[in-house]
Amino acid sequence: MPLTAWILGDQLSLTGAALAAIDKDRDVVLMIESLGRARRRPYHWQKLVFVWSAMRHFAEELEGQGYTVDYHRWQPGAAPALQAHLDRHHPSRLYLMDTAEHGRAAALSALAKRLGAAIEVTPNNLFLSDRAAFQEWAQGKKTLIMETFYRRMRRQTGLLMDGNDPEGGAWNFDKENRERPPAGHDFPTIPRYEPDAITRGVIDYVNAEFAGHFGEPGDFAWPVTRADAAAFAADFLARRLDLFGPYEDAIVVGERALYHSLLSPLINVGLLDPLALCRQAEQRYYAGQARLNSVEGFIRQLIGWREFVYQVYHLAMPGYPARNFLDADIALPDFYWTADTRMRCVADAVSNLRRTGVNHHIQRLMITGNFALLAGISPQAVNDWYWFAYLDAYEWVVTPNVIGMALYADGGLLATKPYAASANYINKMGDACGDCYFNHRQTTGERACPFNSLYWDFIDRHAERLAENPRMNLILAQHRRKKDLPAIRARAAEIRRRLRDGDDL
Repeated sequence: MPLTAWILGDQLSLTGAALAAIDKDRDVVLMIESLGRARRRPYHWQKLVFVWSAMRHFAEELEGQGYTVDYHRWQPGAAPALQAHLDRHHPSRLYLMDTAEHGRAAALSALAKRLGAAIEVTPNNLFLSDRAAFQEWAQGKKTLIMETFYRRMRRQTGLLMDGNDPEGGAWNFDKENRERPPAGHDFPTIPRYEPDAITRGVIDYVNAEFAGHFGEPGDFAWPVTRADAAAFAADFLARRLDLFGPYEDAIVVGERALYHSLLSPLINVGLLDPLALCRQAEQRYYAGQARLNSVEGFIRQLIGWREFVYQVYHLAMPGYPARNFLDADIALPDFYWTADTRMRCVADAVSNLRRTGVNHHIQRLMITGNFALLAGISPQAVNDWYWFAYLDAYEWVVTPNVIGMALYADGGLLATKPYAASANYINKMGDACGDCYFNHRQTTGERACPFNSLYWDFIDRHAERLAENPRMNLILAQHRRKKDLPAIRARAAEIRRRLRDGDDL
């Protein structure tokens, strides 16, 4: 009797542990497209197209290598497809690689057992860090410091290491990565991959069956094969990596990428290997083709932040998504769906997201995330929005970034302070304020930027809680000296009333 490797849509790796457990000349690969899962949230139409097209191309890739693939398209759920597979192939055992999302492997295993199948969950080898080791390291800590974890990962991988010391004499060059591009800067174009017949078929189905989901139906140009994903990564390494660092924190209206890689959707489904990408970036530094602060910053995102949030997520589950340390309760404003707001930075971020399925990380953290933090929008509503709106979003990566980093709803488990900022930061790092309806220099009055009044009102409302955090001492001292707090409170209260009432902003 054959064995079966059950491959999920975010496990499209040729080196995945479940695939490695079977013999391609004898055994079978099972893949299922679940409409029930796709309809749980109004996922961005490009995300549905991306995942299903990548799955179908992966099945084609496996068949080209001699595997037998039992592929089930557009099933109402996993149960009927799994039953059909068991009836047809009668495997002696199913192998499922442990899922990145908490509890999903257990649920799928329980389903298989109810249908009479033996199933074994293999470790997930698409991440570099070890859960047990992380939990031992984190035990007893109220706040988890990513920098400490990152240094452990640098030593573990040997990336950018000079013996026992970091290359260049420092672990982190983030202070060098805060430049604003000059006006009129010519950013590199992003490669496009025209949909083939497989992808066009998925696009037609999604447009017909998922009307009303987030995003603007139209242009799809993402790579969905391993070869195209590798070419997309090579283009980043050759044309954008060198200036990634200096402009990493910049915001430019109309630019979805600047010098960011846009590789996270491809990494998160298994088409690209994060360690291999880090090695390639490291080689470009040693070859004199990319500056150290850019390469270090890119590597830190992959072996530092990506691995860190994955481990924090599993450490804090299952209750992590429900945390609400600051008692935020305003419903998600409509402009997170429509981009219909006079705040130019927010409108630009959401417009780009609707068209392409991505924002770079500063737009996520310091625009849409920062506004939600300052205004007091429900962490659960924001978390859900990030999950369905972004191509690279899965619960394991969204929840720590939203609940922990952007909204400080975990009370400081992941972030050492709230990442709150006024319009001063947004203006310093970007060009959105120049033509905005609101005045980024004003804190009170009808034309004052909402980020300003909401920022000081946020500090005011949460001063007692924030006083327990020594990193907030300077800001709290400035808050105590402010003479216009009554006017700020009134302006912020009006903005928050508009948000609650669904009025324009």
